Amino acid sequence: MTKQTLSVILVEDEIQSRDLLIDYISSRPELSLRGIARDGAEALEKIRSENFDLVFLDIDLPIMSGLEVLEQLDRIPYIIFITAMGGHALKAFELGALDYLKKPITRERFSLSLDRAVKRIRKSEEEEKPLNNAGLLVTEKENHFLVPFHEIIYITSHEKHSVIHTEKRDLETPRLLHEVEKKLPEQFLRIHKQTIINLRYISHIQYLIGGRYQVFLKDSDETTLTAGRKYAEILKEMLNHR
Repeated sequence: MTKQTLSVILVEDEIQSRDLLIDYISSRPELSLRGIARDGAEALEKIRSENFDLVFLDIDLPIMSGLEVLEQLDRIPYIIFITAMGGHALKAFELGALDYLKKPITRERFSLSLDRAVKRIRKSEEEEKPLNNAGLLVTEKENHFLVPFHEIIYITSHEKHSVIHTEKRDLETPRLLHEVEKKLPEQFLRIHKQTIINLRYISHIQYLIGGRYQVFLKDSDETTLTAGRKYAEILKEMLNHR
């Protein structure tokens, strides 16, 4: 059963743009404006404290940018980005945003964007797909990507960075492995102090002397990884219950 209204937070530091969007949001009966934030730090605190259905998020904010706010979240909400620069459009869609609004924002453009967003959110509600099943937000240098969980084969630790391995490419992000691990769904399992795998990519495992296991993956590289003795029994148990 879908909710009657969608709870919304508006994150915008510019007064004129904020007032305009408050007016637009308030005119839509399917929306309930439950929060307003004027900088990145305030946005992060409020989004963490309440599960908003939809976030209107300015990219260029004081203290921390909209993209930096998303990097700190365990749960990535539905987002419509707000930007003064058209060049942010590609980044917005790489991050899995529903849409982006370029300033100055007209009522017609707002309505078109919202209609699309509501349709997609309602569809997800009917299919009972939780928001945090979308993927892992990865920052690599100046680029930001939302990598779908089903595309992640395994993740390794490299000094103070983590490397996300997919069929298409490997992405290195400045996050420790245990920080990445907290954002992953239960289909992922740590098999070594430096390795996390997606259980869905396991082909088979092979016992090694000393209580360890060799893990064979069904990716194009036919990757093999070692499960440490500390993690081997958990790995066997997980595979037995699949």
